[in-house]
Amino acid sequence: MNSYRTLFAVACSAMMAFAAGCGDDNTDNTEPTGNKTVSDLDITPDASSMKKGETLQYKLKVTYSDGTVDDDVAGDADVSWSSSDAATATVSEDGLVTAVEEGTATITAKLGDEEETETIIVTP
Repeated sequence: MNSYRTLFAVACSAMMAFAAGCGDDNTDNTEPTGNKTVSDLDITPDASSMKKGETLQYKLKVTYSDGTVDDDVAGDADVSWSSSDAATATVSEDGLVTAVEEGTATITAKLGDEEETETIIVTP
């Protein structure tokens, strides 16, 4: 009977030690995505100018801290897109930019704590 108590105590100790090691050690201040952590974003194509009325579909490449890469997450629900000047250029939730009026706008893609920007100059 005493050996069952010892075995039970050892098993409980092992489970507690395992559970204590399952905490969040995300110390690099980047956002976890699933079991991965975002380390870099890249917007493509690199386009610095557009004519008024044109559209451009951006892709968003994400590199994770484990070295794996997703070539295009532009339309993913976790990605947010914004324009610094919607009167000049708008951007949809999946990265489609529309040149509205002459001027300059900065397009930003954000995933977790990481963000990437591209500056667009709209010409006549």
